[in-house]
Amino acid sequence: MKIIVDTREKPHAIAGIIAYFEKNGIEYEKRKLDTGDYMTPDNLHIAVDRKQNLGEVANNLTSDNARFMREARRAAESGLRLVVLIEHGENVKTLTDVSEWRNGIREQHHEAITGRDLMERMQKLSRMYGVEWRFCDKQNTGKEITKILYGQHI
Repeated sequence: MKIIVDTREKPHAIAGIIAYFEKNGIEYEKRKLDTGDYMTPDNLHIAVDRKQNLGEVANNLTSDNARFMREARRAAESGLRLVVLIEHGENVKTLTDVSEWRNGIREQHHEAITGRDLMERMQKLSRMYGVEWRFCDKQNTGKEITKILYGQHI
């Protein structure tokens, strides 16, 4: 079992993921990926794109919208299954739970995206490009990445 980790993943942000891989005997290799943050060398038709929370997703789907849309479109056009794994935890376990998310930025900027609007944008990306949205607690990210890429728990 081997997982490719995108070189742009910050070491401090993925220390727990790497520790999980090492503890469970999962080989990993750092390499630049065109789409997503994690893939396997034996199945290049699925990629996991890790997001640290819904705030990062909100930023990707608002101010950084063009880049993320290009990535989703490129994945769909090449037949790549793109799974976005969001390390949000708390009460967000499904896409419909996103509608209840409270965007802290709205306290200062009332025009900032709401949870309902974010959920609708995420659903639109699912319909348009087949993007799948998954959620986990940060301490389970390595396990979830492995499960998504290899279809099993370690």
